Amino acid sequence: MSGIIGYGVYVPKYRIKQQDIGIPWGSFGMGEKAVCGWDEDIISMAAEAVDNAVKHSGVKAADIGALYMGTASSHMVEMHLSPILAELQDLSPQASVLDFTGSVNAVGTALSQCMMAIEAKRIKCGIVVGTENRQVGPGSDGEVSFGAAAVAMVVGTEGTIADIEGVESYRTLFLDRWRNVKDPWVSNYFDLRFFRDDGYAKHIEEATKALLAKINKKTSDYKLAIFPQVDARVPAGAGKALGMKNLFPDLTGAIGDVGGVSPFLCMAGALEQTKPGERLLVASYGSGTATAFSIVANDNIGKKKSTKTLEKYIAQKAYVDYPAYLRLMGNIRRVPY
Repeated sequence: MSGIIGYGVYVPKYRIKQQDIGIPWGSFGMGEKAVCGWDEDIISMAAEAVDNAVKHSGVKAADIGALYMGTASSHMVEMHLSPILAELQDLSPQASVLDFTGSVNAVGTALSQCMMAIEAKRIKCGIVVGTENRQVGPGSDGEVSFGAAAVAMVVGTEGTIADIEGVESYRTLFLDRWRNVKDPWVSNYFDLRFFRDDGYAKHIEEATKALLAKINKKTSDYKLAIFPQVDARVPAGAGKALGMKNLFPDLTGAIGDVGGVSPFLCMAGALEQTKPGERLLVASYGSGTATAFSIVANDNIGKKKSTKTLEKYIAQKAYVDYPAYLRLMGNIRRVPY
């Protein structure tokens, strides 16, 4: 059985109040979201999260056989970004590196594929990293809500602090959000009820039911359910469908909707408070596919403590105004003369 040996997170210190974004467009927002700084992007955030995860795990670079990155924010059509992270960690040239893209379920897919590689004995352990800073257009709903963050997990069979008891997916041909190669920004058919009920809740419910049947568990066996935090309300729909009320506290008012990173970032926060034997249900969702994981903490959970916790990253912040945010996102530019 593979599991999590160590984890790391990264949240940029810059924040913008969601109401500052909404005012020019006649919309609103009640919280704030994390924003990449002037010298940050999805690679620099991922590099920080990976470094934190490797230090937390205590695993040597020579023992890491793969690095899988999941993101819906890649700016490259032809060229993988994961080799950059592999070079920064001085991984072997024989280590497998791969980008999973095209959906905010990409991090969940990367984790399940890493588990398969370990179970097939192709690798001893691997790194899974998720990083998001999705491009949004001025005045769009995503501009108010989409935040930036990264998370990384070192996965293997030895020295784990939490074991992954099982994984199951559920897929249909369901279209809600997309970004064409010619499009500068994310687009959507964003009828909230359609997305929430027929997309998010249905797919997470079906993936979770399949997982519980597979490993012979009940929802009452779990301390927490962790679902992608699109906003403060949407996860409750999946929880209601499964009869689970104990959900991880909402972070969208503090860092925004961080896409595929969201459930695993929350998982890292939950593991900081989890005791041996306690279970977490973690599910990711995007573009008509949900992936559910059953994670149980073991006796090593209290022996490894990270100094760079999610709570500390969220607490460290500095604010930017809306014009500065437009510049950071590349939505306004100075003339070249």
